[in-house]
Amino acid sequence: MRRSYLTIVLLASILAACGPQPGGVPPKAPEAAATEVNAPKQGWEVEWDKTVAEARKEGKVSIITQWAPDARAAVIGALKEKFGIDVEFTVVAKTPEATTKLVTERRAGLYLTDVIGLGAIAELVDMKGTGIPAPIEPMLMLPEVKDPKNWMGGVLFMDQGKLVIPFSAEFSTYVGRHTELVKEGEIQSYSDLLDPKWKGKIVMSDPTLAGSGNAWVSFMTTLWGLDKTKDYLRQFVRQEPVLSRDLRLQAEWLARGKYPVSVAPNQSALLEFKNAGAPVAFVRIKEGGRITASGSCVGVPSGQLPHPNAAKVFVNWLLTKEGQTVFARGVFRPSARVDVPLPDGYQGLTPLPGEPIVVQNEAEILRQGELMEIAKEIFAPLLK
Repeated sequence: MRRSYLTIVLLASILAACGPQPGGVPPKAPEAAATEVNAPKQGWEVEWDKTVAEARKEGKVSIITQWAPDARAAVIGALKEKFGIDVEFTVVAKTPEATTKLVTERRAGLYLTDVIGLGAIAELVDMKGTGIPAPIEPMLMLPEVKDPKNWMGGVLFMDQGKLVIPFSAEFSTYVGRHTELVKEGEIQSYSDLLDPKWKGKIVMSDPTLAGSGNAWVSFMTTLWGLDKTKDYLRQFVRQEPVLSRDLRLQAEWLARGKYPVSVAPNQSALLEFKNAGAPVAFVRIKEGGRITASGSCVGVPSGQLPHPNAAKVFVNWLLTKEGQTVFARGVFRPSARVDVPLPDGYQGLTPLPGEPIVVQNEAEILRQGELMEIAKEIFAPLLK
């Protein structure tokens, strides 16, 4: 009897030790932990790992671009550190140079470029008809890159053919002011620029060329339609704005107060003076503004890529939150990804909640040539 009693006590002690402790949580079963750690990778993860391994063997990726030096340096360092891949940039001064280079190489049977890092105009206008741009969608592997929710306006591709992905988001209302000569709120609408007091006091980026001046005209046609825009521009010409093709000089004239108002200033040039303490500011216009990539687009050439796996790794990494954070800091411009913070110290405009926004699209890009001709006709009195 005593032996049975001791046996019961011993069994009770063992059960108590294995059971939940007072006020505590039962220990996690080892099997569950092992299952969690050893969960099988998803298909895209397996393919990504293989692509990265092959990319390391290829060793580098070749890119033709106009990206700023700081942005290029940031990308080179980050890709080398993360993947052990070198980035070889071929820098062109103007987009037609890139088109000429790629066409010439193909005629010679050469395929030396993996990635095109230019503006949308280069791929959708300058390279149109050459057969150079290829759809970039097949290059995309990472779910976070392909998810539309991560991109401003829910849009990843700029064009219907999915040739171009714009990844910077420069917001512009196309008006700058000298803060000591033009009071805040003195200009609230494009119609305010027609006030006689601004006659002869406006400097403007030349709208007859590709650039911010032409982009402003394009933006207004999106807002108002072509006929109303043409009527407005004819009135605007009577204000005798000074047309400039030197973007930095235009910003300098505004900073010095030579002209108190600037229309379609180059954002980067104006930010340079603003950050240096010059009395300049961007003006919020009730008509809202437009978001453009300003040359920060990515595409791929057709045909055999010299480093196909490294090209895939580069394109996907560039469009991740991590890659966009690196690039945004280097180019000092906001990303089109909604989860990427603004670069430290950025003082340019960003859209306010509810502010009207137009996102640049393929239709706007393709009509720029037509609008340049219209601008030449309307602004002819100022071009003599």
